[in-house]
Amino acid sequence: MQFNFFFPIFLLFSIFWHTSEAKDNINGLDYLNSIRGKVGLVPLTSNKALIRAATSHAKYLTRQQVNSHYETTGYKGFSGKTPSDRVIQAGYHSRVVMENISVNGRNVVAAIDNLMSAIYHRFTFLTMDKDEIGEGISILPTRRVKVTTAYVYDLGFSGLKNICKKYFSMEPGMRYIKNICRKSTKVIPEYMYIDALNTLKKQNEKIVLYPYDTQENISPAFFIENPHPLPGSKVSGFPVSVSFNDAYVQNVSLISFRLFDSTGHEIKQRKILTYKNDIHHKITQYQFAFMPLKRLDYSSTYKAVFEAIVDGEKIHKTWSFSTIHPQKKMYKITKKKTILSVEKGTKILLYFEPKSKRDILKNIKYKGNLQIKYIDPNTLEVTLPNKVSRKIYSISESTRKIILKLL
Repeated sequence: MQFNFFFPIFLLFSIFWHTSEAKDNINGLDYLNSIRGKVGLVPLTSNKALIRAATSHAKYLTRQQVNSHYETTGYKGFSGKTPSDRVIQAGYHSRVVMENISVNGRNVVAAIDNLMSAIYHRFTFLTMDKDEIGEGISILPTRRVKVTTAYVYDLGFSGLKNICKKYFSMEPGMRYIKNICRKSTKVIPEYMYIDALNTLKKQNEKIVLYPYDTQENISPAFFIENPHPLPGSKVSGFPVSVSFNDAYVQNVSLISFRLFDSTGHEIKQRKILTYKNDIHHKITQYQFAFMPLKRLDYSSTYKAVFEAIVDGEKIHKTWSFSTIHPQKKMYKITKKKTILSVEKGTKILLYFEPKSKRDILKNIKYKGNLQIKYIDPNTLEVTLPNKVSRKIYSISESTRKIILKLL
């Protein structure tokens, strides 16, 4: 007999930004499943034990004001050190789980959108070997803390439930694995685990593209996730990804991965992330990501072109997607000083075009009765007063200043 340990999977820390434009009245699981459905993946079903585990951890994060997959024994709200510990404590049948976290999101849609913009987190949500999920949410009534909201998603695999109920006597020549079921020492035949996984995987498409073809309202930017696939960068473009189903595919050799803007110009400043150059070793040999090193443009359509040799056969994929088209008047800020004439009582967007990979807004100062909120770390929404005692207002950050003249 051969005996193998199996180490449960849990992935990634949360990302650190949120859009404030997402809708509030959409169910999170329905929204996530709508994305999975459009890329050819089976829907995730809600599981009560996973919900309990995710909810307990979300409450822990807001109570302790931390952002982590790990909990500390003895702290209030402790329900298990790791995601695997927590799902077992909550009554789940298996230790094989994945976890995504987003903090300070405005709502469930914003939280999911943020996680989909971060490439490692995206691949977790687009996994082909999970079919159950628990969503946990904790929201604090005050905004005067570091962590105001926490969204936790625990993903599991229902196919292990019946396998983990059975008893297996170990036979010579048979490969076994453990640390999978509720009881960590329980052993199961390796072939049964692999067969169960492949049964689920074969319900999914052979190739998954994201953004999917003709998708709209894609964020132009990606900021930071932890671990970060673009070390040293604070702002870059939205990643484009291709992943293959290893239940159908054995070998993939990349030929090219290209992205073109709406004028047909190729985006040359990019990194093609693969399992060979991923310094964090999160990408598999079946996953590829085009990482633009600069923000994409608002209100633009992009075309992706992917070529590879798959099990000896050349494949070619071409598809397009469009970035967010702001509904409010937007001004692109590129100069040190900008003077704008704007209507009183209106809302405008100020997009500070990044001058480098580290250029995000900081030290925002303004004079006058303005209401300002972030759309993202390069974009502000400004509400101009209706009743004015002055006709000129100013907004400044570390290197740029805007003068607003009210009409």
